[in-house]
This record gives sequence, C-alpha cells and structure tokens, in this order.
Amino acid sequence: MEKITPVPASVKNHIAPTITWARYAAIFSLLNLGLSLFQLVIGFMKRNPFVLFTLAAFLVSTLITLILAMHLFRYARYAKAGTEGDASTELYHSLYHLRIYFTVIGMIFMIAISLLLLMIIVGLISSLTQ
Repeated sequence: MEKITPVPASVKNHIAPTITWARYAAIFSLLNLGLSLFQLVIGFMKRNPFVLFTLAAFLVSTLITLILAMHLFRYARYAKAGTEGDASTELYHSLYHLRIYFTVIGMIFMIAISLLLLMIIVGLISSLTQ
C-alpha cells in the first residue's frame, strides 16, 4: 500500500495556476491542430504539388500534438485532484505526466537544433566548395 502524505497548502497555491494554464495550452494545441487540418484541406482543394509531403508532415504533427495535449490534460486532471484532496499520490501522477510532456518537448527541441546545425554545416561546405 502506498504511503499517503498530505500536500502542504503552499504547494497547492503554487500548483493551482499551472492547472489552468496547462488546460489552456492543451486546448490551444488542439485548436492549432484543427487549423492545420483546415490548411491541409485547402491544400488539397488548390491541388498542392507537394501534397504527400504535406500529408506526412500533418500526420507527424498530429501525433506529436495529441501526445502532448493528452499529457497536459492528464497533468491538469491529476493535479486538480491532488490539490483538492489531501492525498499526494494524484499529485505525483500529475508530475509524472508533466515530466513526459517536457521530455517530448526537449527531444523535439534537440532534433530541431540538430537539423539547424546540419543545415548550417551543409551550407558552409557548399559555399566553400564553389
């Protein structure tokens, strides 16, 4: 059986605004996903020549967005339950989901920085060879 420890009031006061903002961020990301879908439909209607690339980018973006939004919603749900009650297990579950969220964001950031550095290196090499 897990040991249940009470959550101090100061922790509840610090976490309460993050619950609201996590929900706003998750809703905003889902709205952004809807706008991306609208953009994809407009691209199909205008006969975009890069439709396969656009579709693949949309699917990858959708997958990442759904994972991030799901973990933000779970963080908000567990954190709210943890701050409304006296048990800290829900709060620990919420922090687990927040950790996954920031891990995914960090991996995306590292991939983006790596691709940026690769483009800079390729650009420098191509300019030096001409």
